Amino acid sequence: MLFLSGCEKMFIEPPKNNPEAIFENLWTTFNEEYAPFEERKVNWDSIYNVYRPLVKSNTTDDELFQVLSNMLKVFDDGHISLTAPNRQVFYSNRIRREKIDDELFNKQIIKTYLESDFKTGTDESYIYGKIKNQNVAYIFFDYVADNWFVLEEFLNKYNNVNGYIIDLRHNQGGDFTYCFSAIGRLTNQNRYVFRSKTKNGKGKNEYTEWKQWYIEPNGNFVSKPIVLLADRYTISAGERSVMAFKTLPNVTFIGDTTNGAHGTMIGRELANGWYYSLVPQKVELFDGKSYEGIGLAPDIYIKNLISEIEQGQDKTLEYAIDRLK
Repeated sequence: MLFLSGCEKMFIEPPKNNPEAIFENLWTTFNEEYAPFEERKVNWDSIYNVYRPLVKSNTTDDELFQVLSNMLKVFDDGHISLTAPNRQVFYSNRIRREKIDDELFNKQIIKTYLESDFKTGTDESYIYGKIKNQNVAYIFFDYVADNWFVLEEFLNKYNNVNGYIIDLRHNQGGDFTYCFSAIGRLTNQNRYVFRSKTKNGKGKNEYTEWKQWYIEPNGNFVSKPIVLLADRYTISAGERSVMAFKTLPNVTFIGDTTNGAHGTMIGRELANGWYYSLVPQKVELFDGKSYEGIGLAPDIYIKNLISEIEQGQDKTLEYAIDRLK
């Protein structure tokens, strides 16, 4: 009993706080595991020279959190965050950090455009229904997971409409393979979407081989016109889903440019119990270009106004409806 009590205490007590060692660990982990330095135009060695002198042996937790946050801010990466107890989560990406234009998308307003029998998933993981007084069907996905399997039900229920609106605005990401498997009915041939490679060593050029990703036909082919909606909060697997739809000739992408953070994200823990995330992967679209830090631009740019939202109007959605009348 004495032995177990001693072990219990050993595991519960947090490790000694050493701010200099913590800084070095985070910087070194990024140096060895982060992939898109070039795409983000970040010289990590020069960043070290700027921020390392700011951390001393007596640096407080508040000071250390601020230094690390400022250092990670240079990436402006939607996949980088820093989490510590009793503090607001820090996001490297300015759009997510400052919630820029976050209020320009409103799910409750969307529901007012739908017929009364619209359906929603648990925690609004999806919303779908027919647009009022229009022969157009609409579906929204909040993230990319097994909620995408409802797409089959959606396509079957509204098989006689003029076209579909697939809304990925504010899509939080997840596992893009769910999207890739769910949209097989929307293509009649294999379509190359992107390729990716992942860090597998500490050296700057140590990666796996490139892996190519495709969407493949599956089930009764649907060729109706599709309007795809996305915005600056469409991120990660949500962006990879946009990539897949961009390969389809019957899709028009409307809205705003996506976030520009679509490589795989991993998490790490610091010795003081803080957590952070980073990206160990490079991704290139079917056109051979990387859109990391840039985002995927729409075919037609439309951005809601706060004054319209306050009046219960989603002009981006209205434009999509007009395209499919």
